[in-house]
Amino acid sequence: MPEQTVKDVDRRLVRWAHMWAAAASATYETIESISMPESPATEIGRRDAMTMVLVDAVRNVVRGAELAVGRESEIVRRFSEEHPALKDLRDRFEHYEDYVRGTGNAQRSGRTYKGDPLDLEEEGIRISASSGGGPEGHLVSVVVIERDENDKAAEVVYEAPSRTIAVAVRRLARDLVNAASMLDERHLERCEICAAPEGI
Repeated sequence: MPEQTVKDVDRRLVRWAHMWAAAASATYETIESISMPESPATEIGRRDAMTMVLVDAVRNVVRGAELAVGRESEIVRRFSEEHPALKDLRDRFEHYEDYVRGTGNAQRSGRTYKGDPLDLEEEGIRISASSGGGPEGHLVSVVVIERDENDKAAEVVYEAPSRTIAVAVRRLARDLVNAASMLDERHLERCEICAAPEGI
């Protein structure tokens, strides 16, 4: 597939994807600022909930990048290879009602929307653990009961480390802005995301 030229990049989508990256950054900052020493369980619950929002914002950046520069572009492929579980996790969050009941695509026989669903008495998706304070930020572990390669029910664990995710999406936004030839000195002076993607 030939490399895309700058004139082929849809700058309208780049601007929207960049805005979603700003939303992801703000969400990460909110996660890290939640402090309720008098109620640690509530603090953790709020951080868990905001991590779900962070994952959704990241997916919007990726979708914008895919449409602006193409799914096979180097920057999209690199992001997908470095963070392969993010798309799946976003899908599980987006369609949580299906995954709770065992009717999500990954829970159906053949892993297709027409396959037989899992017959679950328990919830098919749950947050199993979370922790914070490390270099990855707040870390949420999500367990989903899915079909394995033998079409049997099995638990799959997805991890969502908030800082790692936020830095990755800021790098993706910078790469996307650069691909659109919009990463000039003026932009870098005004945009902390592109000026220092790791600076959170």
